[in-house]
Amino acid sequence: MKYKSLLVFSVLLAAIAVSCSKENASGNLPTGIDIEVGENSSLFILNQGAWPGGSTLDVKNLSTGEFSANWFAAANPDITQGLGNTGNDMAVIGGKLWVLMNGSNIISVVNPATGKLERTLDVDSPRYIIKKGNYAYVTSYGAAVNGSVYGVKGKVYRIDPATYETKTVEVGYQPEGLTVLGDKLYVANSGGYQTEHDNYLSVIDLSSFSVAGNIELPVENLNRLFSAGGKLWVTTYDCYTPDWSAITTPASLGSVTADGEYEAVRVSSVGFPALSKDKLYMISYDGLSCIDTADSSVSRIELKGEDGKAFALSNPYGITVNPVSGDLYISDANFTGDSRVLCFAADGTFKWSQTTGIGTGPMLVY
Repeated sequence: MKYKSLLVFSVLLAAIAVSCSKENASGNLPTGIDIEVGENSSLFILNQGAWPGGSTLDVKNLSTGEFSANWFAAANPDITQGLGNTGNDMAVIGGKLWVLMNGSNIISVVNPATGKLERTLDVDSPRYIIKKGNYAYVTSYGAAVNGSVYGVKGKVYRIDPATYETKTVEVGYQPEGLTVLGDKLYVANSGGYQTEHDNYLSVIDLSSFSVAGNIELPVENLNRLFSAGGKLWVTTYDCYTPDWSAITTPASLGSVTADGEYEAVRVSSVGFPALSKDKLYMISYDGLSCIDTADSSVSRIELKGEDGKAFALSNPYGITVNPVSGDLYISDANFTGDSRVLCFAADGTFKWSQTTGIGTGPMLVY
């Protein structure tokens, strides 16, 4: 889960209780590069669990429809602690499935064919991951784990998938999304644990892996970050009053040029995003929006049930897109019981529903 604003979410929960070789994969945080997947692809489904319970990993074969619940645990019966706590993001790197376990301070490296755990990497509070060139890059809250340590800046890990050699560089407070544009790595700093949230992107030179500067934005509490259409696309979290009684600034979406020019993008409600080629999809309680990154135009995709009527989501908590078929996979989370993943065609027509684990969020097609 998250930083200060997600603490509100946790409190509310407590209150209500690729190519054919598949070297690339499509998840919640693609890099903006066109992605292909093979015909015999699977949907990997990460369930965060009932906070602070253990996360689980499900798999659905998209060709046969076969579903394997708690797939990781079945493949690793001797690992009593399971996958770890609070899975936050996934990526396939070097033919391995990397699963970021924010609460356990590890990355679990899993064989995507067998589900076997191959190794764990120690990373302080890992948040999001991308691959560029020969390295994987991971944002980290650093020592500020679960809001128990304040005034500590976060960092970015650079990990060599061949040797697992690691190097870090310090960025802002509680960094979240990251992406690459040109020869620079950009990092969205939230400052979610701080009294005053962060409002800048850290700019890291890829060749030297050092901070080259910052881009200050007119919005704060930065969240997800993508690159497409020659620009950066950044979302923010809601900001609350000190007593959490009201939202002072709602979540937002904007585009940013490499030289820092910011332009707000008006969507009805900012929620969980996914980028597929030149389209940015945004799922929220208010429905599904699609942003064309070429011209920032926004359109609505009306989700329809089997009866052709409007489909209502209970708690949309994640989205990813199949880059081959264009199908949309949306997680409808439940943190006290089973969740579900819903599949819609690109035009919003309902295709299937799958019961999943507790707190379903990140998904990945591989």
